[in-house]
Amino acid sequence: MLFLLNDMIAEIDIPEIHLSKRWKSLGCGDPYGMRARDALDFVTRVVADHVREGMPIDSVLIQDLGSLIIAKTGANAALFPAQNGSVGEPRLTILPEAILRALKQRAEQEGTLPDIAEIWPLAA
Repeated sequence: MLFLLNDMIAEIDIPEIHLSKRWKSLGCGDPYGMRARDALDFVTRVVADHVREGMPIDSVLIQDLGSLIIAKTGANAALFPAQNGSVGEPRLTILPEAILRALKQRAEQEGTLPDIAEIWPLAA
């Protein structure tokens, strides 16, 4: 399954199994007792830390965060808007797998990240 976090796409084989293997190292606490809002608050804090530090989010962390979001919300795409070093309220959506696959292939072929301005207005 593909997951879009802002402009980054990660392949997550089986999100629930990925989460069951990685939740302890992710540091989110027991994901099975979390509500969707708790999961989104956790992911927002992680993304905000990376934005504040100016650090990119690596692909394994995207898989981990994506697995948590998928498990708790069912969404396969999440936008965490960043402005002036802070992260706003997340937006979630479900995009067709074909669209995510096309975005991933285009990114791999052209070496560019998907354009958030192109994707997110259509997802609203």
